[in-house]
Amino acid sequence: HDVVAVYTRADAVRGRGKKLVPSPVKEVALGANIPVFEPRTLRDEAEVERLRALDPDVICVAAYGMILPQAVLRYSEAWLLERARVASAEISRRGPIERAILNGDDEAGVCIMRMEAGLDTGDYCICRSCQIAGMNAERLTGELADKGAYALLSALYDVEHGVQRWVKQAEEDATWAPRLKKVS
Repeated sequence: HDVVAVYTRADAVRGRGKKLVPSPVKEVALGANIPVFEPRTLRDEAEVERLRALDPDVICVAAYGMILPQAVLRYSEAWLLERARVASAEISRRGPIERAILNGDDEAGVCIMRMEAGLDTGDYCICRSCQIAGMNAERLTGELADKGAYALLSALYDVEHGVQRWVKQAEEDATWAPRLKKVS
């Protein structure tokens, strides 16, 4: 697949040195000579026009941290690679890795979902999960990143060949995980 551009959040102050640090996706994209854009918002018409000019077949979103406006959602098939707890076909929204570990969940996973106006409410086509017993957040993040990458490639292949099967999320099965708060 040809990646026409990467959109990411602006460099952020991180670490003890309080230095501006680029996101890992920005570092990889720049290393691969892929154009990188860091708009403050995608609600600006000029940004939407720049995206349209790139003419992507698909927009893949992972940990972007901003809700995409309707102008972007309408333009192209937008997918979300979302970290989600998966327990007996139940999809949990906003279930961060740390929350799954703290809850003592048996498994965690990732799903490929269609983006829509709601927060993590789109239909999904592929979910991959793993047992999380004994894993810390760093190890589980790596495991789910690998599973998510392969799930995304599988979904892209399925869509390209017209064999994808989107499954509607059952609203009554959705659960919400409150944000974790930093303890000082």
